Amino acid sequence: MVFDVQSILKTDGAKMQLAGLLDVPELYQNSEYDFGEGARFSGVVANIGGVLELTVSAEGTFCVPCARCAKETRQTFSVSVRETLTDCDGKATESEERVLLCGTSLDMDDVLWPEIFLTLEPKYLCKPDCKGLCPQCGADLNENPCDCKEDTIDPRMAGLADLLQ
Repeated sequence: MVFDVQSILKTDGAKMQLAGLLDVPELYQNSEYDFGEGARFSGVVANIGGVLELTVSAEGTFCVPCARCAKETRQTFSVSVRETLTDCDGKATESEERVLLCGTSLDMDDVLWPEIFLTLEPKYLCKPDCKGLCPQCGADLNENPCDCKEDTIDPRMAGLADLLQ
């Protein structure tokens, strides 16, 4: 979602309210993270002494498979961003990490999605004590225990098992 900040660029102390729904980037539309409709955000851009300051937060939910049993689990996320907007006119210094403003256009997708993705964990569980799947028969151990022998030893390591006795 793109906002035009032209109305506050020249007026010290001017503010512009921002709110809306972020569309899921195309790169993540078919990934393991299902963001559904996207993320809701709200915030403000303020002209403070001729410098545009952005304060915005976003929140939403996504579905992802459990890392142990592969059941779909619903997770929430929330991020807050506070940035000084820099222009893409080529005057950015090396210390500035990223350009957020092109002309008078502020693209909230470029601001918020990188922050959202940085908050995601590498794996999620459906519940903290998820037992996962049986490595031999594939049964969901959260629903029913299986009759598989748990103490199987790799035949290549059988000689080492004798050393432990």
